[in-house]
Amino acid sequence: MKKIILILTVVFLIAGCKKGYLDINTNPNQSTSADPSLVLPAALAVTVANYYPGPTAVSEWMGYWAVSGSYAINASDAGTTYKMTTDFGDGLWQSVYDNLEDYQYIQDKSNATGQSFLEGVARIMKAYNYQHLVDLWSDVPYADALKGAASLRPAYSKGQDIYDSLFIEIQKGITLIKSAATTVGSSSDIMFGGNKTSWIQFANTVRLNMLLRMSQLDTKPAFFQPNLDLTKNESAGFLTKDALVNPGYVNSTGKGNPFWQRFWNLSGGQVSSFGDFWAPNVYAVNYFQNNKDPRIGVEFTRVASGPNKGKFIGNLMGAVSGNPSNGNYSFFGPGILRGYDISKDANGIDSYSVNPGNGATASAVMMLAAESYFIQAEAVALGYIPGDDNALYKQGIIASFRYLGVPNYQTAFADYYTAGAGNPKVDYSTASSLLAKQTIILGQKWAALTSINCLESYADYRRFDYLHTGSWPYPGPLGSIPLTASPYYDVDKIPIRWKYPTSEYSKNPDNVAKEGAIDHQTSKIWWMK
Repeated sequence: MKKIILILTVVFLIAGCKKGYLDINTNPNQSTSADPSLVLPAALAVTVANYYPGPTAVSEWMGYWAVSGSYAINASDAGTTYKMTTDFGDGLWQSVYDNLEDYQYIQDKSNATGQSFLEGVARIMKAYNYQHLVDLWSDVPYADALKGAASLRPAYSKGQDIYDSLFIEIQKGITLIKSAATTVGSSSDIMFGGNKTSWIQFANTVRLNMLLRMSQLDTKPAFFQPNLDLTKNESAGFLTKDALVNPGYVNSTGKGNPFWQRFWNLSGGQVSSFGDFWAPNVYAVNYFQNNKDPRIGVEFTRVASGPNKGKFIGNLMGAVSGNPSNGNYSFFGPGILRGYDISKDANGIDSYSVNPGNGATASAVMMLAAESYFIQAEAVALGYIPGDDNALYKQGIIASFRYLGVPNYQTAFADYYTAGAGNPKVDYSTASSLLAKQTIILGQKWAALTSINCLESYADYRRFDYLHTGSWPYPGPLGSIPLTASPYYDVDKIPIRWKYPTSEYSKNPDNVAKEGAIDHQTSKIWWMK
């Protein structure tokens, strides 16, 4: 306990209040002398809070979440109507750039003091953050950014050029970590505890995932093959364990697991207008139920009372009426919000009680091992790396079962896979073409990331040409994800590139104006076909 308190005390002392208790930034033009090892835990905690589980609207678009029947649908809400203003994503944009300043500080200070491990980590995490920015906005401030007073209105760089540079940064980060004579302990590195191999595997997995973004391009950029060679020749391989972050979360306002505390207050009550606002999407509930997937019991809770008692019930995204209300629907289960005490009722059905102490202190997810295995499986199927795509696909499902807490997860997987023989959503042997392999891999990857990482599923969804040439349901990976039931949409299509945020038009007007008008439903990310 003393160690946890010490970690939190250090983090809170260096943290500013601009974005939250773990953000170190106060004034970007004011120098600081904080040791980079003390800045790293704050930076990592902000990163994971930005992406875990991701923007609520994207969770809706990807078929994970829906507004519960207890609330009316907003006629202009981006999540249910696909209408997007420049206010959409502004908070994420600003938080990510603040976070990038954290990593730039770590990189610069570590370089000046010869702390190569920390410099390597900072370069990798900068690449991880910039990848997210490019995947949502395509062209963003990069080469001219993170320079403080020297560049208060940074020019925009092309998304493809940024990716090219990020690959260089990742390789530099790997090289620095390999050469480091010393690392740091778990009080500083709150994700891998200073483990060099884990960081290299994480970086290599991020790099492979970036290469997969380009999988559907007919002509690959010149930097594609050299970076693919570096990736497949990296002896450390890829991530094989969950990349979890925990700075010493406690059950205190603003100091606990950020996902948990959006839903539950300190005493275990639902947070008004959020905890009771969001519900599982009926599409996700039906996916697990129809495929006899044992993850359903840890992804969702059964309805506790009323006419739906004992059932798994989801909500239809965008429906103006007909959705269950007042708790007569399933909630996010103990594999997702990890703070429930579980017991059996008189009928042998799991009964849940909220334990805020456990939920608030649970680790947050940066990347699951399951995601890594599915990334590898698709890369093997595409011929990018050597390996057994069938085995990696199965490992991905097993890793998902394990993380979510499916009882006797290995036996449960064996039973699930046997029962799913012939099912093209379960049985990999049914996939006879590359597109069929991508469809089943990305379908199971989508399932593993349910309510954990919606942005990764969103990137996978946008890669394929059918989004622009066909009509729903689309005949390809993730093509069955439903469109909104809301009658208030202008164009019935999930957004594919975000409008630049209001803060840019206020703070960086000349440069953002050069990007021209962005149509969030037709303008593309650079790696889209």
